[in-house]
Amino acid sequence: MSDKDMAARVGVFEERSGAGWQGNGYDWTSIARVLVDEKLPDLKDELEFDPEAGMFSAQGPLEALKRLGKEMKKVFDDETLLRDILSRAELD
Repeated sequence: MSDKDMAARVGVFEERSGAGWQGNGYDWTSIARVLVDEKLPDLKDELEFDPEAGMFSAQGPLEALKRLGKEMKKVFDDETLLRDILSRAELD
């Protein structure tokens, strides 16, 4: 996921900008970590993250990436869910 994709949800992150959230690749990695902890704990040892400011990046087996991608898409498409996940995420 790159800048052009992340920009669609930057408003949600701006609501929490006082806490340091910007909607960048590091922030999406924080979201991914919550998803792995809460919904995909069996993938914890299979996935690695290598974000940059303008890019969210995950590496791992294809099936693990597909499962993470499915959960990330749910969060991306639902601003209420995104806000909920952000309330539990820690800045990366």
